[in-house]
Amino acid sequence: MALIAPPAALAKAAVQRFFTTAPWHIAMERYGWELSMLDELTLIVGLCAPAKGGAAAEKYTLRVTCDYYPAYPPDVRFVNPTTLQYNAEQDVRHLAHLVAPYCYVHARYQGGGDWVDYPYCPQLVCSSLTLGYYASNHSPTEAERWRPSRDTIFSSIQVVHQALHSEYYQGRMG
Repeated sequence: MALIAPPAALAKAAVQRFFTTAPWHIAMERYGWELSMLDELTLIVGLCAPAKGGAAAEKYTLRVTCDYYPAYPPDVRFVNPTTLQYNAEQDVRHLAHLVAPYCYVHARYQGGGDWVDYPYCPQLVCSSLTLGYYASNHSPTEAERWRPSRDTIFSSIQVVHQALHSEYYQGRMG
């Protein structure tokens, strides 16, 4: 399956529609999310994982890129909060170690797929609500499959938040 990006104007309109119709601002308040726009198709989201074993809560930064949105989910990557990028050699400590069956983080995904055309390598946040899942040729069930009529940018952020607040969160990588 080759991923084909929609016209940029369509993706930008869908992102703007998300901001005017989705309850993202309620989740920001409830969960303490920090959200900003890097450009018209890229959001930066700050999330926290709860404190465990007496340690302080962990803060993480996501880069949510909507180039293929709304036909496909946004790409979601953990990034260095200073550079807003992910360098596999230097930035592993900025990744959450998530091993949920619905949201798994690979610091360096080695599987097959359409990586030739996929600009967000090598990190993969593996969930049917993130773009990397489809670019790496995963096969979701009908219930898991991304549906633009049902799923939004909020869905993609929410699945990471859910994993961070579950027994599948194993702390910080590296």
